[in-house]
Amino acid sequence: MTPAEYQALTSPRLSHPARSLYLLYLRHQARGELTQPLDYPSLGRALAVQGEGDYRYRVTPAALTALVDELQQAGLLALEERTHPQNYHGARFRLALKNLQGLTPLPARQFAMYSEWRPDDQLDGLARLCGLLDSRYDDEELGEFIAYWLGRPEVFENQHQWMLRFVRQLKNRRALRRDPGPAPATGYQQQPAPATTETGPSKRAREMMEEARRLSDEHQESHDEEDT
Repeated sequence: MTPAEYQALTSPRLSHPARSLYLLYLRHQARGELTQPLDYPSLGRALAVQGEGDYRYRVTPAALTALVDELQQAGLLALEERTHPQNYHGARFRLALKNLQGLTPLPARQFAMYSEWRPDDQLDGLARLCGLLDSRYDDEELGEFIAYWLGRPEVFENQHQWMLRFVRQLKNRRALRRDPGPAPATGYQQQPAPATTETGPSKRAREMMEEARRLSDEHQESHDEEDT
């Protein structure tokens, strides 16, 4: 499927039966860009949904014509030959978008991590967008990343998302390696004076000691008066 087909098929204006008709029948059985002559009875059977003893969904000839019109309006089909003016039974169409490349690439498929995974050439640009100027890595960093996610097979990401996770790991490792100590003074820069710390009793302790002395002195004076 080309990006142009994908864009047209995922349009919310296109009905699910029209998508099924295009993907499961018209495109699947086409020869190159041309469809087989449309056979209404075969199309009806291909799209019918059968339940227990009855059909849950059936397509009438008028509904088939409406679905083909819908695909033409979406740009997926272009009429080449028509044998009946009232319907498209026996008509042939060209798959107009089959070889037309759209401007937007198809969404990347998601996958679980595997042992041979490697970042691609977009890593450096992605790393710079994330604030990591040096995107170089060694085998240990890559191996640690792969080993961690191999143990989580339920996680599925596309290539871009896996590289984003890898960049985050590299940033975290570089942050841990960074020396937290102060940089040495250079030129006229001066190191700030170290903060002085009190080595004696705290202010609250001194207040309590003074209060204790005052009470002791008052008690001693009272005792002396009683003796006289």
